[in-house]
Amino acid sequence: MKRFAALIAALLLGASAASAQLNVHFINVGQGDATYIELPNGHNALIDGGPSGEPVLKFLKARGVRTIDHVILTHPHSDHFMGLKTVFRNFQVKNFYDTRADNTDAQGDDEVRAMAANMPGCRTHYPEAGTTLNWDSRVTVKVLNTCSEPVKTKISDELNNCSIVTRFYYNGHGVLLTGDIEAVVENAMTKIFKSGLDSTYLKVSHHGSKTSSAPKFLERVQPRVAIISVGRDNDYGHPHKEAMDRLMASGAQIYTTLDSDQSLTIPAPKRGVEIMMNGQLDLPVSVTPQPEFRVTDHTLDPADSAAMQQLFQEAAAE
Repeated sequence: MKRFAALIAALLLGASAASAQLNVHFINVGQGDATYIELPNGHNALIDGGPSGEPVLKFLKARGVRTIDHVILTHPHSDHFMGLKTVFRNFQVKNFYDTRADNTDAQGDDEVRAMAANMPGCRTHYPEAGTTLNWDSRVTVKVLNTCSEPVKTKISDELNNCSIVTRFYYNGHGVLLTGDIEAVVENAMTKIFKSGLDSTYLKVSHHGSKTSSAPKFLERVQPRVAIISVGRDNDYGHPHKEAMDRLMASGAQIYTTLDSDQSLTIPAPKRGVEIMMNGQLDLPVSVTPQPEFRVTDHTLDPADSAAMQQLFQEAAAE
């Protein structure tokens, strides 16, 4: 009887250890962003909701999700916040994390914020750059960029550079989720956080825009895997050839959400350290860049950027 009890205990312990892994799912939402995270302690998180609610709703319901412990709105652009309306209508959200950037050209972002404020049991947080989020005692979740002080603007670059950037670190591997930051903030982060940017997985900034994925940034991050959240035949020409060239030169394997979700797994300690994409070990994927679409560049002066000023101020006060 004792042997049987010991065997059951061992099996239960093994199952628990096997499930104590970090899973990150990049949902195919078209031209937008939505990332679902399963933490080793059983809690979950959703970063952005895409341009419409249907893909995220379908994904979450298929996984039997009823409650979301943490929801982050990286910045107030519709391809990131519109789907969150559906999330707040269909799921209990416990914590909502927001930047204080106000998109004066949009109203839907304020609607999402109101839904969070009016949901019983949901708390709104405005994390600062450099702070650590206490989501799981075994996973270091650090905020590397945001606008925690009020910013009102309709300039897309300013809003992009207010994106909440987070880095998850577990079992020797980093997962860097960058929102839509552009090169000016990427390069500033390399000076402030240095080796703290080193990450096995990189969610590529701004859907593979040519104004992101700067060489110095990629050199500091040293990603083995780069994931681009992007929609097929989008109006912006994402991902741009320039960004793709820089990513390929970095040596990263490139995955996109053009036709399907992409998922990564970091196993529990003592269960191996081999990283996995879509259930397979380091499977190379070739990607054909979409045709480049010419857009008007807006060169952002760091001295005029509210996001940059806050980033340096918060880093200096750390």
